[in-house]
Amino acid sequence: MKVEYKRELHPLFETLGLIFLMKNWENVRSELMQSLEEMEIDGEGFYSKNLIYLERYVREFEKKYVPDPGEDFFFGNNEKFFMIFTALVMEYPELEADMEAGVDEKLRDLIELFFLDEECKVPAGLDTMEKRFALVQSLDYSEDTKWKLLTLLNHPSEKFCTLFEIYRKNRPAFAYTAEKNQECLAALLKKVPSDIPAVMEELITGLEMDQITVYLTAAFPLIGWLTSKTAFQGILLDKLYLYKKNREDAREILPGMLKVLGDKSKFEILYSLKERGKYNLEIAEELQLTPATVSHHMGILLSNRFVTVEKQDGKVYYQFNREPFGEMIRFLEEIFL
Repeated sequence: MKVEYKRELHPLFETLGLIFLMKNWENVRSELMQSLEEMEIDGEGFYSKNLIYLERYVREFEKKYVPDPGEDFFFGNNEKFFMIFTALVMEYPELEADMEAGVDEKLRDLIELFFLDEECKVPAGLDTMEKRFALVQSLDYSEDTKWKLLTLLNHPSEKFCTLFEIYRKNRPAFAYTAEKNQECLAALLKKVPSDIPAVMEELITGLEMDQITVYLTAAFPLIGWLTSKTAFQGILLDKLYLYKKNREDAREILPGMLKVLGDKSKFEILYSLKERGKYNLEIAEELQLTPATVSHHMGILLSNRFVTVEKQDGKVYYQFNREPFGEMIRFLEEIFL
């Protein structure tokens, strides 16, 4: 697989991300702090040292943002739908230049393929209201997310056109924001490794595709996120990884690892994966958890390197990783033996 590593920001992804952050800043910040705490990282300390730029980045964008009557459909306080729609747009960016009349069926086909890749059970084709409703009902999402997905399936070209219009109107806002934050962004970009960091390689390794392009994102600085064609590496993802990996005192690392293993669901997931690699829905059915709950646990297990990912036949398989368990044994020996 050929990996093209672009150490630059993607204007479309960054603009959409800034709109979402602007409209949901307090909730996003709160969830960010909670995620850091779950990783046994001092959230306030890490934020003040590394993430203080983010609020200014959002506020500068807000100064030039051009509102749109349809913006709440995409950017309301529903991160799940925002990420689904953004993934669709990034998966098929050519749609911006191919939105002539009569493309609804093509868009529905693309959406169907997207959900098949997401391991969802869907009917053959989405040419009727009944089939679209069946798809939406098969998803383990909130009612608000289901309603928005059904609306998208019923009026795909209208919704895609609206989103691209919002983007076109706000490209100048992103350009202004990038200029105002040029010094800060340049410094952050300079510190990003020249080669793809290990934590990002783990996400990409094993994906069955000919080529993937990796971009950086300052709007979501701690994510590692990918579709089948494009990946986004948070501008501080490597710093977060090294912050965890390079702590000098094993006594600071070990309690966090033990806390992860102390959660019964995460423990059972790891025990299940020790047998063989499995995909999200398979784990959910085996352990009687919702797919969303499994995804939440997997995010924490991935950040602690207890699991790795591999893509086979269009499905993302999670694999048990022995390496951190060896580290835990060494830490225990150093501290107690």
